[in-house]
Amino acid sequence: MTTEKQTFCRICEPNCTMLVESNEAGEPTKLKPYPNHPLGGKPCNKGLNFLSVHKDPDRLNWPLKRTNGKNEFPAEFERITWDQALSEIAERLRASQKAYGPNSVATYTGNPLGFDIRALTSVYSFASHLGSSMEFTAGTQDCCNKNIATTAMYGGLSFLVPDLHHTDYLLCLGANPKASHWTLVEVPNDSGEILKNIKRRGGTVTFVNPRKLEISTPETGETVQIKPDTDVYFLAALSHEIERLGGFDEAKLSKYGEHVTQYLSFIRACDPERILSVTGISRSQVTEIAEGMISATSAAVYMATGVNQGRQGVLSCWLVEMLNFATGNLGREGGTYMPNGLTEPMATPIFINEIESVDGMLPKTPFAPPATLLPDWIESGDIRCLISTGGNPVMSCGGGPGLRNAFSQLDLMVAIDILPTVTTESADYVLPATDWLEREDVTAFSANLRTQLIPNIQYTEAIAEPAFERKTDWWIHAKLLQALDVASPLDSETHQDGWELVNLLLSAHGLSKDLVKEAPHQMVFLGDLPKDSVFERALVNPEGRIDCYPRAFVSSGLFERFETVLEELQKEPPDILKLISMRTTHMHNSWLMNVPSLRSGALAEQRLRISPEDAAARELHQGSRVRLYNDFGDLECRIDIRDDLGPGVVAMTHGFGNRDAHRLSIASHAPGVNVNELIAMGPRSYEPLSYMSWMTGIPVRIELINSMGD
Repeated sequence: MTTEKQTFCRICEPNCTMLVESNEAGEPTKLKPYPNHPLGGKPCNKGLNFLSVHKDPDRLNWPLKRTNGKNEFPAEFERITWDQALSEIAERLRASQKAYGPNSVATYTGNPLGFDIRALTSVYSFASHLGSSMEFTAGTQDCCNKNIATTAMYGGLSFLVPDLHHTDYLLCLGANPKASHWTLVEVPNDSGEILKNIKRRGGTVTFVNPRKLEISTPETGETVQIKPDTDVYFLAALSHEIERLGGFDEAKLSKYGEHVTQYLSFIRACDPERILSVTGISRSQVTEIAEGMISATSAAVYMATGVNQGRQGVLSCWLVEMLNFATGNLGREGGTYMPNGLTEPMATPIFINEIESVDGMLPKTPFAPPATLLPDWIESGDIRCLISTGGNPVMSCGGGPGLRNAFSQLDLMVAIDILPTVTTESADYVLPATDWLEREDVTAFSANLRTQLIPNIQYTEAIAEPAFERKTDWWIHAKLLQALDVASPLDSETHQDGWELVNLLLSAHGLSKDLVKEAPHQMVFLGDLPKDSVFERALVNPEGRIDCYPRAFVSSGLFERFETVLEELQKEPPDILKLISMRTTHMHNSWLMNVPSLRSGALAEQRLRISPEDAAARELHQGSRVRLYNDFGDLECRIDIRDDLGPGVVAMTHGFGNRDAHRLSIASHAPGVNVNELIAMGPRSYEPLSYMSWMTGIPVRIELINSMGD
């Protein structure tokens, strides 16, 4: 007899509700949409295909210990008990910290922990108990620029979101809502209806992107194509134009702004005639956008990962936030605002202390140190041990081969994951974790970030019992603390399996995990707050105002860098190619790399997209095999000629390059290439202050290998 339960997807921000069919043995057999759920939305094919990940015969099932040399690949492992694994790991961690200090042990946390509330709280508790400043995360590959920019401006971490349900003008930079379903904005997946509704009510949507997006249609909005990694100059020119046309709300700037004069001086110096040439966007286009935003009843500017990963993500985010504020659209219906959430922002200093590196003494911020320096810290002997939870840094960071070589020099590497990845191949111990169908959860993380357009809390039970000896990330962290003789939640006879802190967060709304579980549809709406409450809730710096020209940006040299990079761009040869990463509707980072249905037919091959103009200039044909290279690496691939790209832009999907993932039977036989091997690592390869890796707009060259195409 088939039973049916509800759950929610934990691949990306929408947390789409879904139904799970299970057989008599309690094994899930099908994931499908939940059409009558009051939250709305529908899971995409990524979420609906997750059952293939859950049932993957290549899953990690038992603790494993390496038996061959760290420089020998494929890695060889033997099965051991949990007690042996935890005891041996703890002994080696203690020895390292005793001999080399707390910072000799580093942690790396991947994106999946953003969708596992207990693991997210436990990994930071674990790192805190270790006393190490070396807490690396995937954030320096996707969003730490926003963390830094908003903390510097508002005094604490505040992700302000566009009011997509009411705006009359949406300017959307570096985002691909069809493939990524928004970023740091939680909207029930509706296949683009929320954008179509803007047009239906007479509004305007403008995408700014190097590639014409699939979501960009006459029903949604047009794409203004920009040269990669130049968004900051477009935003500065747009700010200049709006201010010149009288589009700033001087009363709001005066009432809520600090250092307004310095901000105005900066944008007034950004004459479009001086800076727009590097963007590929004309002044008339910028003026048209400026006039459209000014004339609209409300407007919102939103930027996502495609801008974050450039060289100037902090200033780009700052200019976006300032555009929303200076035009009077912050705190206005149809503008940007801070939704209701579990907690309110807390005052947070930008600078905590310093960390010694090959680049000298680096400021330690509340967020992550630069992952691009991880190999240098390892090779210098400063980092001796690394514990990676839910991460695949060899795939997702720059310079994969160099990072893998560095990992072989560690005294100890531990990987906690659900699949044997290219990163687990470098580990001394591999610990098997549960996937999201094997654990109960609530959406407390996104609610706590205050990024939901419809604020809510969902609950799901564990749909399947953890198979074999898989354990939750929370349990693994807690047991490691116990093995280290450090205070652990498991020491208490009344521990709640990691729910104490989660229930504390929920209690702000009179809730608990069990109360959400008992609610209709296992969900509670948190309710809306007035849009203008953002000025009372988000401004937590000492002045209680918005810092329009943060001192941290000045001291970190970000404004000087703005001019330096501009000069570099102006001197580039006209035939230069810039590589951008792109999302597709069938791949999410490297999460789905071993799913047969998503790696068959045309999806089995990963190609380099190139414009017809650039292909013709290089005598390339559809399917030609080429060498793609720069000063940091080289790859071989076939090309795909597409008219969605402008001249000078090439694009390739991230999440491939699994030739060394020897235990992934599907992925290793159709490995593709890892575009991140073309990304710089080491000194000066990251953005100051945010420590973001430079991962888009990368200069590359192409060399023909074989002109025989399709």
